[in-house]
Amino acid sequence: MPDKEESSIERLKKTLYSRNEKIIPKEKRTSMQNLDMEAPTSWGQAKSFQFSPEMMSRKNNSFFNKFLIGSLVFFVVSLGVAIFIFFGGVNMISSDNLDIKITAQSSVSSGEELDIGLSILNGNNTDLENVVLFIEYPEGSEIIGEENRIITRDRISLDTIAQGKSKDYTIRALLFGEKDIVKTFTFKIEYKVKGSNAIFSKEKTYDVLIGSSPILLDVSYPKEVNSGQQMTLSINITSNSSVPIKNTLVKVEYPYGFTYKSSNIKPLSDNSVWNIGDLRNGDKKTLSVTGVIIGQNMEDRSFIISVGSQNPQIKSDIDTILVEETETVGIRKSFFDLQTIVGGGNVKSVGQFSPVTINWQNTLPDKILNAKIEATLSGNILDRSKVLVGDSGFYRSVDNVVLWDKNTTENLLQITPGGSGSVSLTLVSLTNPVLVRSIKNPHIDLHIVMTGDRSGLDSATISSSEDVTIKINSTLELNSQSFRSVGPFNNIGPIPPRADIESTYTITWTITNTTNDLSGVAVSAVLPTGVIWKGETQPVSERINYNQDTRTVSWNIGNVSAGVGFTLSPKTVSFKVGIIPSINQIGSAPTLLSQINATATDTYTEGQIWATIPPVTTQYSDPDYKAGNNIVVK
Repeated sequence: MPDKEESSIERLKKTLYSRNEKIIPKEKRTSMQNLDMEAPTSWGQAKSFQFSPEMMSRKNNSFFNKFLIGSLVFFVVSLGVAIFIFFGGVNMISSDNLDIKITAQSSVSSGEELDIGLSILNGNNTDLENVVLFIEYPEGSEIIGEENRIITRDRISLDTIAQGKSKDYTIRALLFGEKDIVKTFTFKIEYKVKGSNAIFSKEKTYDVLIGSSPILLDVSYPKEVNSGQQMTLSINITSNSSVPIKNTLVKVEYPYGFTYKSSNIKPLSDNSVWNIGDLRNGDKKTLSVTGVIIGQNMEDRSFIISVGSQNPQIKSDIDTILVEETETVGIRKSFFDLQTIVGGGNVKSVGQFSPVTINWQNTLPDKILNAKIEATLSGNILDRSKVLVGDSGFYRSVDNVVLWDKNTTENLLQITPGGSGSVSLTLVSLTNPVLVRSIKNPHIDLHIVMTGDRSGLDSATISSSEDVTIKINSTLELNSQSFRSVGPFNNIGPIPPRADIESTYTITWTITNTTNDLSGVAVSAVLPTGVIWKGETQPVSERINYNQDTRTVSWNIGNVSAGVGFTLSPKTVSFKVGIIPSINQIGSAPTLLSQINATATDTYTEGQIWATIPPVTTQYSDPDYKAGNNIVVK
């Protein structure tokens, strides 16, 4: 069509993208016709809508409706029955109806017998079957009659408990622990009911207070010490238990800066755990631990001391702690600088004099008035009759104290800041062989205390102390003899010996030792030229050797106990030598063994000791020896 009429959509498209507003046609508006209408002013008598009788009488016979109503009724009935059973208790199985009654003391002394009575009452309307009682015991529990057995839990079968009935069970135990500690027992009942595989349970706990400790612990020690000062903890342990405490352990936890030195009982482990054995009621034992503590001025250091029974599996551990205490020592600046010097060192031989010099100096910025020095002497080998005091001082033998004060030593009356001085004494050990041989690890001890009154604002009585020990070496004795007819060997040759003819001799060495154990004990000697090593030794178990190059005979003994040769048998070895005397030896007694000496290390003093004896000659020690039998003849 040549003159197609544009559709309304195409016209709209033109107007949408055109910038010429003239192309946009103007819409024509037409007026609407006014209509007059009237509305009623009341509802009037309009006919209302009503259901017909046929509609009202129509019945719904649907199967679905019947099923729904039936399900609803069943649910309501079931809910009612459940509520009735739940609140009414008809055939109800509930742990609330199971009662565990506990009859026992609320407090018990540690180590005292504890009786716990259990009564399990079944309040359910059915029997309880396969009833089992589980008991968890607190740490430190022992069953009566089964002491030393660690028990932590137990299982007891109670079989069946009928409805309305009960079963009783009694526990008889020993309970150990620290005072004022609460111990908790846990009791658990597990059971089943007929017709069910479900396991029901009920649990109840019982607390008992440890009213008193079975161990009484008393620790004495200096409350204040100087840094670097030796101190001793004296730990007194007393049994307060009605039953024996077996294998009692004491453990000391040391503070930082403390170094263990010694104790009167041999440690079990790490120099900090000791086994003091069994304790019966009233038994008392004392453990003394000595060491040196180092720290800064005004620092406090604490020791933790625990006592308890031994763990059967780990012998160095405490199984149950029965008592524990913390003891604190204060480290204070040294008021006096004390320095004690033993002339020649702190290790001496029996009978050797020990000169002791005590040097002191006031380290405070204040004067010290009325100073006093007391040296308390002790030890198992001190000869009290030979204590010598220098120009001043007084030996008070009644309590073994050497005293210096303002009455004996003028410069102790007043010591200016930085003032110094010294006092001296001399000590010596016992020398009687019978007494000395009966002493084990002999020593002489000095406990030196210097006190004085500090002047100035911080006036107070002050003190410093020092401990010194002088150890005495054991006495190693060596004996060497020659024999012809005595000993393990058959000897040949003429008596007296003749020039150019061989004669043989038995050499016997004997070692004895007095007071201390020795280690590294060895004996050596040299065969002079002309003496022949025959290669025979007895006993063959002894380690004796001959070095042909150096012509040295050596006997390596090793360890020798204290008392060997006195309370124990001596150490002895024999070997055989020969000699062919030369003509130029006619008229003399030739030497068979020279440079004879013994060396050892004293394990107590850690000092080196030795013994040297004269050479052995043809002068033998047989009972039938006659004068001249040792002289070489032609």
